[in-house]
Amino acid sequence: MKIRAFEHGMDIQDAAEHAINTWYTTDGLPEVKTEGAKTWGTFLPAGEPERFKAVCAERGVTYVQGLAQALTLWLDNHPSPSAPLVAQPVVRVLVANQKGGVGKTFLSSGMAQALAEAGHRVLLVDYDPQGHLTAELGFEDLMYEDDVETLMMHMDGSAKGDIRDLLVSLDGERFGERLHLLPASDDAFLRDVALSKVSFSEAALERALEPLEEDYDVIIIDGPPSLGLNMDTALYYVRRRDGELADRSGVITPVWANKASHRAFRLLRSQMDDLCKKGRIHVDYLGLIVNAYDSRRGKLVKANKEQWEKSSSPAVLAVIGDLKEGREAADGEIPLLEYAPESEHAQVMRDLAKELAV
Repeated sequence: MKIRAFEHGMDIQDAAEHAINTWYTTDGLPEVKTEGAKTWGTFLPAGEPERFKAVCAERGVTYVQGLAQALTLWLDNHPSPSAPLVAQPVVRVLVANQKGGVGKTFLSSGMAQALAEAGHRVLLVDYDPQGHLTAELGFEDLMYEDDVETLMMHMDGSAKGDIRDLLVSLDGERFGERLHLLPASDDAFLRDVALSKVSFSEAALERALEPLEEDYDVIIIDGPPSLGLNMDTALYYVRRRDGELADRSGVITPVWANKASHRAFRLLRSQMDDLCKKGRIHVDYLGLIVNAYDSRRGKLVKANKEQWEKSSSPAVLAVIGDLKEGREAADGEIPLLEYAPESEHAQVMRDLAKELAV
């Protein structure tokens, strides 16, 4: 199991979790011989062992037999690949949280700037219908008119032009013409409705962005603050592709040290799990960012931060203080690394860019 998981770019914890989720949806499995098998262990998400044992009881099999069936099913569905694992040409990162106002735009923009500063070719996609990223970088939304195409038109297949014509470049010697933005558009609020009419809608964003992938090292998507088809397409886009190494592309979630963020995270995680289960795909969680943290706000804030930091999957990549530079840069419509390049906020973004290991 460990060897096969490695061959598919997964650690054994992810493989075991995937195996159990597949087992839940598969009936009529034959009995697996377990005599003489050696014991082994791995971590599962909180509450998962209890749930698994309960389903084993419902099916009338022992816990060991249920686990053996799950692992055998996974091994049968994941034969040794005929080709070695290779890194995909572009890293794809979705910055997502169902809750608004937690710093998705701040984080997306800051990481993209730091990556471009370090020499990488970066595309920022403003996938939030509210268009905060576009405005905070000093650009205008794309206005849907007869002679102007939008990202949605490239997603539903009605566009006739090149999607590259929608891109704008962030000027400045620091970014060296390596940082581009796909702005928001005024038809984005209709995206959920429009996607419901698109065949295989989950892959709509991938079909739209595919022509751009060879032009960039990293594509960062500033996700929508809602659940639905709009989010499904973004999650599907950053899934682990065939032959792709684990934890290269995936999801980063900014949160606050409060209860509301914990609830929002559970909703997003539930949507991810449902999409992965139904689509038989794997989306890697790259990590959490505790944003706008201020210990002076009291014991509950500290307790919530500590609760986030206890999470091993996904792990906390950084705790960002509630500092003024990020707000001032956004209000002034100036990129953070140009407004305050020596600030603590800017340095955190550079550290996070290194975490992406491009």
